[in-house]
Formats: sequence, structure tokens, C-alpha cells
Amino acid sequence: IADGSDHLLFLVMLLLPAPLVAVGRRWRPREASTRQTVARVVHVVTAFAVGHSCTLVLGALGWVHLSSRLVEAGIAVSVLVSAVHAVRPLVRRGEVVIAGGFGLLHGLAFAAVLGSLDLGRASLVTTLLGFNVGIELAQLVVVALVLPSLLLLSRTPAYGPVRVGVAALGAVLAAGWLAERTGLVTADPLEPLGNLLVDHPVALAVGLGVLAVTLA
Repeated sequence: IADGSDHLLFLVMLLLPAPLVAVGRRWRPREASTRQTVARVVHVVTAFAVGHSCTLVLGALGWVHLSSRLVEAGIAVSVLVSAVHAVRPLVRRGEVVIAGGFGLLHGLAFAAVLGSLDLGRASLVTTLLGFNVGIELAQLVVVALVLPSLLLLSRTPAYGPVRVGVAALGAVLAAGWLAERTGLVTADPLEPLGNLLVDHPVALAVGLGVLAVTLA
């Protein structure tokens, strides 16, 4: 996750609506405690963990295989769908469904990374365990860096424009990845912008925190 801007952005898009509640096709401020919001995030994180863990194991064992182009294009679609959901809810508790469903594709990408390490069959069980624990820890770090600022911002009128703006940026980046991975373009001109998530995640999180404190 830490080395993949698409994986990072997928998680961020899923976190954006966490402090809100879907009313029809619109997001409304959630009249609930922080504990309830955290519980909702736990559901999202768990769904993603279950989804990617299943296909990580199956892919690493060679029981499930899809072309890397198809998997990478699907991951770009996952970011695009989660960004749209962050603007307008697609289905009730859609972020949990999106996390679990598209988590299956992300797991295949993780399995491909694991396979490229060529660690041998003898250490596969311990490697799978350690690799998966590492993914979950990275996921929790993302939540810890982003969620407090989102909770604070959600209590201000500015959260609507901030949420839509971040989701729109995510959708644009995802569209660029999708165009490149499906062969529509030879190079994604927005790739340097996406790489900021990998190169400067803490700085971006601090910037979001400063914005939240300033507007609160």
C-alpha cells in the first residue's frame, strides 16, 4: 500500500464519507458519536482486509490468475467508483461493498508483488503472513493519518466542498490511470501528481490537519 498511489487513494476515497450518513442520493452530516464513525471505518477496513486477503492467498498459491493489465485497470476503476461514491452515495453502505468487492482485485495486485520477490515455496506461509500483516499495518497508518482531520472538518460547513474537491481529484487521477492501463494513452501526464501520495504522505496528512484546525 505504501508504494502504490492507487491503493492509497482508494483508501482515502473510502474514508471521505465516513463521518456522514446517506439520505437518498445525498450525503448529510452524521448526528452520531465519534465512536459510531470509527465503527463504520472499522467495517470498511475489515471488508477491504477480507477481500484482499482472500485473493492474496489464492494468487500467491497460483490458484487464481488474471492478467496484470486487467488487474491494474480494475484497480483504477475501484478508485474511480469510490470517488464517485464519496460525492454521491451509490448504494447504502456502499463504501463497505466497494472495499470488499474491489479488495479482491487489490489482493491480486499484492499477490503479483509478492510473486515478484521470488522467495520460494518453502517460506510461502510465513511470507504470506508477514506480507499481509504489513498491508494491514500500512492501512491502519493511513486511517490514523487521515481520519482525525476528516472528523474535525465534517463538523464545519467547509467539509462539503473539501470532500467533493478531494473526490474529484481522485476521480481525475483514476481516469488517467485507467486511460494508461487500457492503452488509450501511452503515458499518464498526471502521474507526478499521483506520486505525491507515495513520496510525501505525511506532509499531505499534516497539510490536511492544518486545514482542519484552521477551519474548525
